[in-house]
Amino acid sequence: MELHAVPKTIKDIFASDKIYIVPRFQREYSWTADELNELWKDILINIGHKDGGYTVNEYFIGSLVLIGGHTSSQYEIVDGQQRLTSITILLSALVETYSEIGAEKSAKGCYTFVEGTDSDFNEFFRLENERSSDFIKRAIQHKEKAPLTPSTTEEKNLMSAYDFFRKKLRDTNLIKEINDFLKLSNEISKDIYITYLNTIREQVLQLKTIYITVSDKDEAYNIFETLNAKGLDLSIVDLIKNQIFKVLKDQHPTDYAKNEWKKMQLNLNERQHQTDLNTFFRHYWVSKYEHITESKIYKSFTTNIARENKKVMKLFLDNLVEESFHYKIIASPQPEDWTQQEEKEIYKSLLALSLFRVVSPRPLLLALLMSRKKKKISQNFFRGSLKAIEHFHFTFSTICSSNASGLERMYSSFARKIRKANNKNESHAVIRDLITTLSQKKPSLDKFTTSFDKKLKYSDRYTKDKKIIQYFFKKLESHYLQTNELEVLNISIEHILPQASQQDIAFTIGNLLPLSQDLNVKCGEKVLAEKIPYYEESQFETVKKFLEEHPSKTSWDHDDIVRRTNDLAILAYNEIFTISSP
Repeated sequence: MELHAVPKTIKDIFASDKIYIVPRFQREYSWTADELNELWKDILINIGHKDGGYTVNEYFIGSLVLIGGHTSSQYEIVDGQQRLTSITILLSALVETYSEIGAEKSAKGCYTFVEGTDSDFNEFFRLENERSSDFIKRAIQHKEKAPLTPSTTEEKNLMSAYDFFRKKLRDTNLIKEINDFLKLSNEISKDIYITYLNTIREQVLQLKTIYITVSDKDEAYNIFETLNAKGLDLSIVDLIKNQIFKVLKDQHPTDYAKNEWKKMQLNLNERQHQTDLNTFFRHYWVSKYEHITESKIYKSFTTNIARENKKVMKLFLDNLVEESFHYKIIASPQPEDWTQQEEKEIYKSLLALSLFRVVSPRPLLLALLMSRKKKKISQNFFRGSLKAIEHFHFTFSTICSSNASGLERMYSSFARKIRKANNKNESHAVIRDLITTLSQKKPSLDKFTTSFDKKLKYSDRYTKDKKIIQYFFKKLESHYLQTNELEVLNISIEHILPQASQQDIAFTIGNLLPLSQDLNVKCGEKVLAEKIPYYEESQFETVKKFLEEHPSKTSWDHDDIVRRTNDLAILAYNEIFTISSP
C-alpha cells in the first residue's frame, strides 16, 4: 500500500485544483450544535490581538485520510468528512455574509475556496457529497442559493450547520464573541465588523491537518476499520455498512448498495417517531443472531456473515431493508398498516406499546412480524402474543415501573426461537412458552394495586399521564361492552370531585370518568348531585356502570375515591389486563 502523509492547512487543501468527494460508503453528515460549537471555539481561541492588529495561528484539527494517487485530481474522503464539510459550510456562510454587507471583493475571494476552476476554466465545487450532492450544492455552496427545504436527516443537519454559522457571523454576535475572547470593548462599526470577518476567514484557512493519501481504493475500507480500532468515533453500523459497500461495489447500471441502504434509512425516518439506525440494527441483530452488547456486534457480524460472498451480502442487505420496514410499523404504528377488521387489535397493541415507551420487546416483535409474513404463525396466535406483551407491560412497566433488567435478553431468546420454528405448531408452542413466562413475571396484585393510584393521575396542571388514562378508559369500555366493534375516539377526562377542591386525591384514577368534551364542559365545577343529569346523557359504558353502582349518590368524598380506585385496580388486574394463551 502506497501511503503519503504531509501537513497541510485548509488553505493548501482548498486552494489547489483537487476535488474532495464524500463517497457513498461514508456516514451521513451528522454534526450538531455541540460539534459545531467546538469547531467555532477552536477558531476563536487561536485569534490574537497585538499592537492594534489581529493575528491568526496554525491549529491542528486532526488527520484527513483520502483515497487517490499522489497526483490525482480527485480524492475520496475516508476520514475527516465531517470536519471538511463543516468548514466548507462555514466558508459558504462567510461568502453570503460578505455579500450582504456589500464586501463583494471579499465575497469573491472567499468563494474561491468553495468553488474552483480547472485549466479550461470549468467550474467545480471543491467538496462533492455523493450522498446529498444536489442539496448542499444548490442550497449552501452555490453563490446564488436556492431556497430548498431539507427532506432527509442529513439535509436538515447540513442546513442547521449553515444557519448556525450564519448566526455566529452576524455583526453584533461576532463582535461580542471576539471581544469577549480578547477582552476588548464592544465598539460596533462596519470597519470593525469586516476586520473580524476577515480574521475569522484567515483563521479558518490556517487550520492544519495531516493530509494522508492512499492510492489503493480497496485499502480504504481497511483503513476505515483501523481508524475505528484506534478509538475514532465510528459506529458499529458504519463498519458494517463499510463491509456491505465493499462487497457490493458495482455502481452500474445502478448503485444497488447505496439505493437499498437509502431505502432502509427512509423506512426508519419517514414517520413521526424516527428511529436511530444503531438502535434498529442492534434490535435486529439480537432478534436474529445472538444477544450481545452493542460493542460486540461487529465481531459477531464478521463471524455470522460471509463478508466476501456477494450473494450472501446482498441477501443480508435485502433482509435489513425488509426488517427496517417492519421496525417502522413497530416503532411508529399507523392505522393504514392494518386495514382489515381482524387486524385492528394488532394495531391497538402496537400503539399501546409505543405509548408505554417500551423498547425491550422490539426484537421479538420483529421476529413475530417476519414469522407472520412467512405464514408460520396464525392470525389468532399473532394477535394473542401482541396482546399478552401489551398487557404485561401495562402492569409491569407503566403501572409498577418494575426493573426491566433481563427483559431484552428474554425477548431476544424467544425471537430467535420464533425465527427457527419450521411451522405453525412449533411457532405456537414458542408463543405458549412466552405467555407462560410473561404471566410468571407479572407483578403481584398487591404491588399493582399499591401503584395504581400513584401512577394514574390527571389535572389541568398535571397532564403527564393523560394519554395513559385515556388508554385505560378505552380498555375499560371494551371490557364493559364485551366487543371490539365500536372504536372509542373522543375521551375527555371528568373529575367527579371537582379539581377546584384542591385535594390531591381528586386527581387520582378513582375520581376520574370518561366523558365527551361537551358533557365535561357542562359539568364544570358542579357537585355530584348537579352532574348526575349530564352523566345520564353519556354513551360511555363506564359512566353507565358508575351510575348503576352508585344509584343514590349525591356527594363524592375521599373514601369514595379510595374505594373506587381499589375496585378499578382489582378489575384491571383480574379481568382486563390478563395474560393468557389464545
